[in-house]
Amino acid sequence: MKHKVIQNIYSNPVNVTYQDGTAYLGQIADPTVIKGDDGFIYIFSTHGKMFKSEDGCNFKLVTERIFPLPTWGKEVGKKNSDYELWAPDIKKINDKWVMYYSLSGWGSPRGIGVAIADKIDGPYQDLGKLCSCEEIGVNNCIDPQVFIENNKIYLVVGSFQGIFIFRLDQTGTKLLSEKENQNKILIAGRVSFWDGATYEGSYIIKKDGYYYYFGSVGTCLEGKNSTYHVVVGKSDNLFGPYVGKDNIPLTESGNGLTYGEVVVKVPFEKKDELAGVGHNSILIDDEDNYFIYYHGFSKLDNFKTRHLFMDKLLFDEQGYPYVKNFCPSFEEKNEGPVFKRKEDKYE
Repeated sequence: MKHKVIQNIYSNPVNVTYQDGTAYLGQIADPTVIKGDDGFIYIFSTHGKMFKSEDGCNFKLVTERIFPLPTWGKEVGKKNSDYELWAPDIKKINDKWVMYYSLSGWGSPRGIGVAIADKIDGPYQDLGKLCSCEEIGVNNCIDPQVFIENNKIYLVVGSFQGIFIFRLDQTGTKLLSEKENQNKILIAGRVSFWDGATYEGSYIIKKDGYYYYFGSVGTCLEGKNSTYHVVVGKSDNLFGPYVGKDNIPLTESGNGLTYGEVVVKVPFEKKDELAGVGHNSILIDDEDNYFIYYHGFSKLDNFKTRHLFMDKLLFDEQGYPYVKNFCPSFEEKNEGPVFKRKEDKYE
């Protein structure tokens, strides 16, 4: 069977359009990227938005609300009545697409919810609350990421008050019971007051026998003044300790100090062009190239809202990932992911 090799170029911010080809300039915050069974690349982002791409470089908006805003947040809200769906993550588990989402209002996080679908593009059935902050004992229980290893399903959560990992049941839709040893482990940051020197937007990958924890630090919603950026720690164990080249665990971060190696950050000389790059996810193409997708502000709309960015990950001699020059690419033409697909899908 002949294959169609698809590769395209990208520039930053990434080209995103409506279905009719006109530019989409709305917010794309906290993007999670994943390849579907249909061979297309999908981005899910805050507010339940979904985007679709053939080449991983050019995306089209599919929907701005993949399922209605959940109502269970009203039951656990304490400080205010406003909340939204933030920072989803999605995995295929037992032939179902399982979406994990944060439900939170500013200063009033509710917790993590879960929805399922037979196809990656839905329709999704919202199963409601997976856990509230109080039930799992995590002060700011948002920004979920699921990591699966040895048929065990783990959930990573937290934002600027400690990053924790714990197991889910075999469906990925429920917590383990206490009898089944429902323990959570601190892997980054520390349990304290809100501290922007610690981490949020967690994403873990495994490569060549090592685990890499990506987290975003700094201020994320101050437009041109945002200092948000991505750092990484490395470990030979999923549960840590994750360390940078100085061998200091990420759990030591706090009180204004962030540990870990910089992956991508806006340098001072580019501060009038970009700001606040972070909250990443990662896509591996058919040639084992790694691409990081993240959001950021741009001068193109006067730093009005967060847009989609992407870059190729490189790995240094010590195995730490980074993007070229540690800075979002400014070139108009960057080689994107490579995908090989059967020709007959397009006949």
